[in-house]
Amino acid sequence: MPKQLLAINHSPPTDNAGFTLVEVLISLLIFSIALTAIFYILVINIGNAQLIKNNFIASGLVQEGIEIVRNIRDNDWHLGNSFGATTPDGTYRVQWNSQALLPFADLFLKKDSGNGLVSYDDTGNNTLFKRTVTISTVSGVEKEVVVTVTWNERGISKSVSAEDHLYNWR
Repeated sequence: MPKQLLAINHSPPTDNAGFTLVEVLISLLIFSIALTAIFYILVINIGNAQLIKNNFIASGLVQEGIEIVRNIRDNDWHLGNSFGATTPDGTYRVQWNSQALLPFADLFLKKDSGNGLVSYDDTGNNTLFKRTVTISTVSGVEKEVVVTVTWNERGISKSVSAEDHLYNWR
């Protein structure tokens, strides 16, 4: 039997089976940039959600204010009072259980933690919001009601307003 020669190869392997340190560092850099971008987007979206929430609450408070003034006007009709008897021109405040316009005071609305209702009563914690109701006479049969809710957000004054016209259609 012929002798076989055993050849020993001393050259390095041609296929790279693992990552080099430089490749690992570059991939970590790319991963950290992507993760930072994701966290930045999340923080921005959380801030925008807070802005949208406050605008939504303020819009509801404005609508509630108009409905309260309309209810006071309707109560006049049921009592047989003349149009505008309990809705004279001026600036007022109202809350959900108002039977009459309340004198204006620059107060924060308070949210009762027990029942979730928002009012000027002494129970509850201050909210961000203040509500103003302004009534003016347009003619003998028409009153203009403007309800404005204001609040400060990130040092910027914000407001939502709505206008309604009440008529003596009786």
